[in-house]
Amino acid sequence: MVRIVALAGLVLLAGCSPTPFQRGLYNYERGRYPRAVAAFDEAIRTNPTAAAYANRGAAKARLNDASGSIEDFTRALALRPDDVEVLVNRGNAYVITRDFKAAVGDFTLALEFEPGLGLVWFNRGLARSRLGDVTGAQEDWKQAFALAKDPAVRAAMERRAEALTREAGGPPPVAGDGRALARRALDRELAGDHAGALNDLKSALAVERDPERRAGLEELLRRWEEGQ
Repeated sequence: MVRIVALAGLVLLAGCSPTPFQRGLYNYERGRYPRAVAAFDEAIRTNPTAAAYANRGAAKARLNDASGSIEDFTRALALRPDDVEVLVNRGNAYVITRDFKAAVGDFTLALEFEPGLGLVWFNRGLARSRLGDVTGAQEDWKQAFALAKDPAVRAAMERRAEALTREAGGPPPVAGDGRALARRALDRELAGDHAGALNDLKSALAVERDPERRAGLEELLRRWEEGQ
């Protein structure tokens, strides 16, 4: 979207006659969202493309019209179902409208196409936490933490995840600490949360580097999986 916006600006600055779609992009870039919506309306009347619907949906989202943006993103996806950016945008709009189940569906599909999107992992975790799936949310947040290259972004994610977990009534998430994950796995097993304990133990194995501790964790995981 950004590259197209820049090209639209060049067209206007060069004095060429822009198309309605280009006018929409130009106005969107400058924060003139009502004008952008009007221009995309005209573009859709003459040429209803996935890009026109997607960009009108983005402009509506900026105007806090989440329901309208969902309608446009849905039309765009009907024409281009593998557009990851539109899937993510619609998922975010579903979060705003508190349709968390639909948001999880869009984020999941987006991650199937592009699994390296850390913010999408984080947002799916947010949606899962709102649905009461604290364990699933924490698994998603661990993926998000691992993918966050900027320490400030990761720290912000960790603070937000901890707050969301407290709201959902679950234990605080543990990011990248094998021993802490193993301790929490034991606590969960003792509390009867066998599935959660297995998830934490597997996560501990994924980050543990000490050979002796890894061997102990592998043996414990084997026993738990066999029901011993």
